[in-house]
Amino acid sequence: MLRWTMNGLMAVCSFNFYCGFFLIQFTLFGQDFPDSIPVNQLRVLASHNSYKLAPTPRTMKFLTRFKRWFGSENNPIQLEYSHLPIKQQCSDYYIRGLELDVYNDPKGGHYYRHRLNFLIPKQRVKEREYLPMKLPGFKVLHIPDVDYRTHYLTLVSALEEIDEWSLANPKHAPIFVNLELKTTALGDESKILRHLGFPRAIPFSANDLSMLDSLLGQHLTTLYSATEWKEGFSSLRERIIRKSWPTLGEVRGRVFVIIEADASMAYPKDRNAFVYGNTQDPNCIFLLYNDPIKPQEEISELIQSYIIRTRADAGTWEARNNQYERLKAALLSGAQIISTDYYRPDISLGKYFVPFLGFVK
Repeated sequence: MLRWTMNGLMAVCSFNFYCGFFLIQFTLFGQDFPDSIPVNQLRVLASHNSYKLAPTPRTMKFLTRFKRWFGSENNPIQLEYSHLPIKQQCSDYYIRGLELDVYNDPKGGHYYRHRLNFLIPKQRVKEREYLPMKLPGFKVLHIPDVDYRTHYLTLVSALEEIDEWSLANPKHAPIFVNLELKTTALGDESKILRHLGFPRAIPFSANDLSMLDSLLGQHLTTLYSATEWKEGFSSLRERIIRKSWPTLGEVRGRVFVIIEADASMAYPKDRNAFVYGNTQDPNCIFLLYNDPIKPQEEISELIQSYIIRTRADAGTWEARNNQYERLKAALLSGAQIISTDYYRPDISLGKYFVPFLGFVK
């Protein structure tokens, strides 16, 4: 507890000192940790919705015209962010936490048409670029029909890029991949949109989840599975209690996958991925706290027993207001995986970004 508290305070002090310098000249300071340090005492910089490309200017203009209909919680400006390809994130910005939104599409073609484009004058999309969406399999995108632009149309293509980078950089700190299984779409939320052709999301059956689990093993050569973690113990937690956390040296060059969302409840027991859960679950070692401000003290109490993912910013708000309160709370909490949309500043919005201080490379 003391170690993490001191690390958090030092990170915030260093952050305050260097912030002005960083905003003038963006420079990355990597930090080396000894291989003997337990993995739960690392701090990882992560990207949120790591696959995402910003909507086109025509899409943003169209959505902004109708923003009063959406309510403040669904203001379309929240969609106006974009990420570099995963390999570039990992190489140039030491991103070691990734997030992929995954939709089920067992027959193919369910998310091929982009219905919003039918409502936007002069909006043209090269549908041939989206041909992989016609094939059966799991798809990667943010909001079907609206915020669909992505570096990776399929889960397989994203996993293959992660795998290629991991194999080419065998000494990297562990990469934590958050898979958010999406079980709703705009077609589920509005009858009018369904009439306009906006599809509902397809639920994940037990068989679908088993297929997804198999894909992880097939396409991630360096995967560190939940089964490997247990090493014959009765649960993931028992392994930690009786044997301790693995060290950085033991997990260098490896990739962890953690499943998020209600669909994870039916995830197979003998699995390749971990699952976000709660402290009552003996097979839960990952917890999710998206907002670190209110539960900051609670997170600080849990980090010895769990790895916790939180967010430094959300909905472009911090970037537009140059606001660091949430980032400071995340650092002080000791949360091990801190996710951001701004590992580099978006100068069109402001100077906000998360400097690489106290994060493992």
